[in-house]
Amino acid sequence: MDRYPWHDDVLSSLSARSDSGSLPAAIGLFCPLGWGGRSLLARAATMLLGVDGDKDPQEIAHPDFRWIAPDGVLIKIDQVRALNAFVVQTPQIAGRKVAGIYNAHLLNVNAANTLLKTLEEPPGNTHILLCTPYWSRLLPTIRSRCQRFQVNPSQAQAQQWLVDQGVAFSQQKFVQAGYAPIAYLEHSESLDLDEMLREVSRAQHFSAIVEQALAADVPQLLAAWYRFLIHRQSEQPSRALLAFADELSDARRMIEMSSAANSRLILERLFHLWQQVQALQRRQQKSA
Repeated sequence: MDRYPWHDDVLSSLSARSDSGSLPAAIGLFCPLGWGGRSLLARAATMLLGVDGDKDPQEIAHPDFRWIAPDGVLIKIDQVRALNAFVVQTPQIAGRKVAGIYNAHLLNVNAANTLLKTLEEPPGNTHILLCTPYWSRLLPTIRSRCQRFQVNPSQAQAQQWLVDQGVAFSQQKFVQAGYAPIAYLEHSESLDLDEMLREVSRAQHFSAIVEQALAADVPQLLAAWYRFLIHRQSEQPSRALLAFADELSDARRMIEMSSAANSRLILERLFHLWQQVQALQRRQQKSA
């Protein structure tokens, strides 16, 4: 698994608690979106189990380890029932049993309530790690049973890590990526939003630009565009920008929630509206 320097404090804390014999049975890992939550959970779980942390957790065949991730869009009750059956077993190789639940906020209600029964009376030598970027979405009763370990985002660490990956750092692009270094790296390898917007501003036809956008992750692209607008709005307030930001937000929601949404038509419409917004702003600047 990938290793990120901003995880080190959490991993060190878990290691120290493990060495002192004070490791809690229920561990909540709070890692903001775009800061490598899956890697954090995998490294923490394999560290506690004493196995190779470079492997993908889904490829680890170990009788004392279980990895739970959403089946589709949710973690379902059958997955938690299987986990509950696992935790009551006796460790076979390691001195403890370890289970990792990735994106734990996606536990459906029945699954969460079933897990809660185990968290209330956890078996000995068992540690259940729940990782999520949305701590508040966990049931309050589950949050209360977990001891939370939190990744504290550091822009300095993120910037240095990006430079080490051979990626030039830009504050504006960091904003577009939601202040998330992994998302920044992914964006830099796919579609350059700034260049795309420059092309849209001067284009007479959008076909080629739409094709480039469709080849990327469209919801992520629209999210980056939205953050770009909000950042610009904070520097140069404009009703036109705010109205267009609402259009972007609605378009992203439509694409994410409806399989019938036509991304091509939505992008063409947004590009056309963006040209109108740019033209309006130019007229306002001339008349100012």
